[in-house]
Amino acid sequence: MKVGLIYFGGQYNHLILKNVKYLGVEINVVNPSIGIDQMKGYDCVIFSGGPQSVKEELHRMGNSPIFVKELSIPKLGICLGHQLIAYVLGGRVDRADNPEFGLVKITVDDNDTILRGFPKEFSAWESHNDEVKEPPPGFRVIAGSQTTRIQSMVSSDNTTFTVQFHPEVKHTENGIQVFKNFLDVCKK
Repeated sequence: MKVGLIYFGGQYNHLILKNVKYLGVEINVVNPSIGIDQMKGYDCVIFSGGPQSVKEELHRMGNSPIFVKELSIPKLGICLGHQLIAYVLGGRVDRADNPEFGLVKITVDDNDTILRGFPKEFSAWESHNDEVKEPPPGFRVIAGSQTTRIQSMVSSDNTTFTVQFHPEVKHTENGIQVFKNFLDVCKK
């Protein structure tokens, strides 16, 4: 199995690489400006976090990650990746009313997919000024926090998953489980 990590300049990308490699899976960093043809050979893709807002990132890259729509392999969005997937697929992303930094309590509404194995409540590491305000069509919200209603969501076909928090950071309780769950989907 081979995973592509779309790199948006986030400070924790090396931890995503470390977690996926620890689970015995090949992962390569991919520049976000590549085309969909260059994603051939990957079994799934992770969209990482980054310091920009979604609109700034899309403008800076000339809208290149639009291939989110055309890519037919499983996808996981983390932080900026969560927001990017939501925005590109028709959701609404805006400035957070209450930006979150540091540990935040996450409440799980549905742990059947990407949050399988998580307790009803857990602590997760956050670092965001923007948030998904409305999910895109065909997505359901599966977790939230006191100040961010959409902490995690999943597509109706269970192939696209997003989390606002950082599962790759050791401060997130059981964070590696997000990667295990995602890789299980990639293997199917």
